[in-house]
Amino acid sequence: MKHIILFLLVSVSCSPVKNENIKSAVSDTLALITERDLIPEGTAYDPKSNRVFVGSMYKRKIISIDQHGRYCDFVEAGEDELWSVFGLHVDSLRNRLWAISTKGKQIPTDPPISDDSWQSKLYCYDLTNGDLLGVYGTNSNVIEDIGFNDLTVSESGDIYITESINNRIYILKHGAFEIVEYLSPIGFTFLNGITFSDDSKILFVSSSEGLLSIDVATKTFKVLISEFTTTPQPIDGLSFYKNSLIAHQSSLVRRFHLSNTLDSIVSHEIIDDQHLDSSTTGEIGEDDWYYYIANSQIRSGVDYTEKRVKPLDSLEYVLIKRNRLIRNLPN
Repeated sequence: MKHIILFLLVSVSCSPVKNENIKSAVSDTLALITERDLIPEGTAYDPKSNRVFVGSMYKRKIISIDQHGRYCDFVEAGEDELWSVFGLHVDSLRNRLWAISTKGKQIPTDPPISDDSWQSKLYCYDLTNGDLLGVYGTNSNVIEDIGFNDLTVSESGDIYITESINNRIYILKHGAFEIVEYLSPIGFTFLNGITFSDDSKILFVSSSEGLLSIDVATKTFKVLISEFTTTPQPIDGLSFYKNSLIAHQSSLVRRFHLSNTLDSIVSHEIIDDQHLDSSTTGEIGEDDWYYYIANSQIRSGVDYTEKRVKPLDSLEYVLIKRNRLIRNLPN
């Protein structure tokens, strides 16, 4: 799992490229969270209630935010033995909130976790009342480090999960009780952001080597071809939106426009590059709004060597932004 910590510490840089449409939009503020040490990572959106959910790595909880910027704990710190919260995803059809819960040697938490072995579970909550509906894991007879990172849900209700230690993709089939391996793409490391095409036939996954396009039915995969000179990496959060991918690259949020066949990136534009501090993830909302964490401080605010969050007076309030996406067509 050192690879996960190293990824958090690496600064992101992108060199000039061709076919880039620089259109840095003016973003709006959804909420300013005064818990400076929240250290959020995952984001989800519920179209029925118009709520945004944010998961906390450090506080081991999930926050719910309404459209007026008011927020409260949806799942309280350490409730249900929840560990650090990473990926979140709303299955609005089934009224579920899915959350990845991970713990490990170098991840600081409050309340602290005594057992610092690397383990991960998948939590399922009722969106209406916040009740815990289930906790899912891999085969308990297999002893190995597991580091779930992000997730997405198919139209049929299957949960696909990226795992960043062993570089695998896992699946929890709808109605199943055990998470099993779906695919291990040899040669690709630090699998992270994950999202579906609109028809759930193609799975997009970010890796250190580039963006993967996976045929869900056949499990065949390839790297998205780019028509510009810079490989679009590293990428954390990933969302599919109108034939494009919204990608978080720490200090900026980009939109990669795809070809009609979804097998190549034909152009890209900057959605936001204004004072971002480890912008980890975001999610598409109603009416083309995009909600995202602007300053998780997951690098700048954490001392992973000492396994602690830095003093509160050195941290900032957590800014949750929203940006109205425009269907810009590539040149």
